[in-house]
Amino acid sequence: MRELTADNTIEYLLATGRVAPDDGVAVRELSGGVSNVVLRVDVEGRAPIVVKQCRERLRVAVEWRARLDRIWVEHATLGVLADILPEGTVPGVLFDDRAEYLFAMTCAPEDATTWKSLLMEGRADAAIASKLGTLLGTIHADAPRHPALKSTLADTSLFDELRVDPYYRTTARARPEAADRIDALIAAMTDLPEDRRTLVLGDFSPKNILVHGGGLVLLDFECAHAGDPAFDLGFFLSHLALKRIHKGLQDPADESRYRALLDAFWTAYLGRVEDRLGPRDELTRRAIEHTAACLLARVDGKSPVEYLDDRGRDVARRSALDLFASRPETWEGLLAALDQAL
Repeated sequence: MRELTADNTIEYLLATGRVAPDDGVAVRELSGGVSNVVLRVDVEGRAPIVVKQCRERLRVAVEWRARLDRIWVEHATLGVLADILPEGTVPGVLFDDRAEYLFAMTCAPEDATTWKSLLMEGRADAAIASKLGTLLGTIHADAPRHPALKSTLADTSLFDELRVDPYYRTTARARPEAADRIDALIAAMTDLPEDRRTLVLGDFSPKNILVHGGGLVLLDFECAHAGDPAFDLGFFLSHLALKRIHKGLQDPADESRYRALLDAFWTAYLGRVEDRLGPRDELTRRAIEHTAACLLARVDGKSPVEYLDDRGRDVARRSALDLFASRPETWEGLLAALDQAL
């Protein structure tokens, strides 16, 4: 496999007949390519496309390699999401190349920007959080009927490789005081009954959500699998909690606006899933446990967030450890624990 770059992609497209020699073609690398090469291709007279190819070695400070065939997990997930979400909520697949571990997809609107960048600028819009709660609720509620969950997405080995090991097991080794609780979470995901499983995206976070004038676009699904929806909830809620810590410590006046994101998301999510994923109190309890584990992982795991200073990391760590110690079972208990740590 040859890794594509902005310099050699035109040669690849010519060799595979995707463009002609007299076409005007421009290629540039897009940001966010930690685990993939992501390239925008503009061909004169056509709509722009995005080419995505897996990297074997991820661009992080420590040695971290992952299987190349994870690209086909994302490919399959895009197919599922296209069937159950409103048109335009995920990119459309245009072509794929199995030998080169890549596929091409439609490009997001020109005015699109990541929700993470907006949150970091202080633009905490609870309406966006509410829409995301509805979208994730729709995925979790409607995906179990899709046949891909019984085939390609039934395999959880990539999720273990890309999330469970670098996030949970690494954190358990770094924080022995939380190891028993994290190990129990890993076991619970494995043992979850079949009728409680659904499509878990595994990377539902603000950096993978594009905001534009016409709505939202969701990206990056290589960790997707049939599993415990509580992981997606904990993963996403931990991101909102981390942004709240970061902005609240910078300016206490911002704290309440970022806290409101948590409530808006959770209310919309529950309104969409109702009781389709089992008893609500049980799902809430598992989501709280995963929020604690993900918070701790983002300061003591293999992929810590880059924007927290020492004080922020300490608050995030205490938030997680306090959640593990107090074991709240209600949404109000989760918020109270986060409030206390902050």
